[in-house]
Amino acid sequence: MISLLHGSARRARRRAGNGNTMKITATEEYGLRCMLQLALHPGDTVSLTELARAENIAPPFAAKVLLRLRRAGLVVAARGRRGGYALAAPPESVTVLAVLSSLGKPLFDAAFCREHGSPDESACSRLTDCSLRPVWAHLDAMLRQFFSQTTLADLVRGEGSTRAQLAERWPLLLPSQAKQALPRRPSR
Repeated sequence: MISLLHGSARRARRRAGNGNTMKITATEEYGLRCMLQLALHPGDTVSLTELARAENIAPPFAAKVLLRLRRAGLVVAARGRRGGYALAAPPESVTVLAVLSSLGKPLFDAAFCREHGSPDESACSRLTDCSLRPVWAHLDAMLRQFFSQTTLADLVRGEGSTRAQLAERWPLLLPSQAKQALPRRPSR
């Protein structure tokens, strides 16, 4: 899953339009991209070299990512001269959640709070009363729901089609709409 709390030394950074940075691991990014390449060729076996070249990934790194996807049962590998990788299921039944979950950690894990404290304490100093914990848990649940309802078939249609489909399925408030939706504070 997208890793925001659990850092990795290898991060892929993508600039959003407003200048903010979203961070996902390189393994998550390229794993999803390899899965999309396979979804573009349903039923076909695609060689490691072709996958790596299509996504501009070093073949050893692509092999590492594909091994994790194979162990998760998302791809099948064929050996030999015409060997390579293929989706283990139709693109319509492979969710983004399944791919990301096989490659990374969840956004929020309650165990994180128990395991990460200050150097002189055994746990987080806010273990008993943390107003951020429900925020992270809620965000994690929202992302899981979104990713569980988005399939590889949804994503292979191209950026414009994907954008339109997501906007229809998951409408977002524009900044002007968000201001109108906020409750007004009583004047003093």
